[in-house]
Amino acid sequence: MAQAEVKEVLSVSKDQLLKTITDYENYPKFVENVTKIRIDKREGNTARVTYFVSLMKDVSYTLDLVADPEKGTVKWKLVESDFFKKNDGGWEIKDAGASKCEARYYLDVEFKIPVPGFILGKLVKGNLPGMVKGFEKQAKKAK
Repeated sequence: MAQAEVKEVLSVSKDQLLKTITDYENYPKFVENVTKIRIDKREGNTARVTYFVSLMKDVSYTLDLVADPEKGTVKWKLVESDFFKKNDGGWEIKDAGASKCEARYYLDVEFKIPVPGFILGKLVKGNLPGMVKGFEKQAKKAK
């Protein structure tokens, strides 16, 4: 099991970041290693999304996601995967002044196969700051 968290003040509004986070269809354009997205179901602020990702090998996983724009949250739970035993996490976003927000991204994953510690660290902790910056960059473009 691996847990990770990134908390950062970003130069984009809370609403714009939330809009980018819930724009799942566009993840292959700006989220590293995501090769394809399939929206299995979407109703209001809930979605079931299957991610196709190229990590050490090509893997897929399906998440149930729930967005709460008023609270500034997006949370997910794993539905099924050929790679993960567990993949739960979310975003918490708060206003931080003029066109800024404080974003907290947290993740709790467990893999079906043994993963060496140094790879686990890179996958879970090493890539997170860059991924959060990628969402910020995409949100700025989408303004």
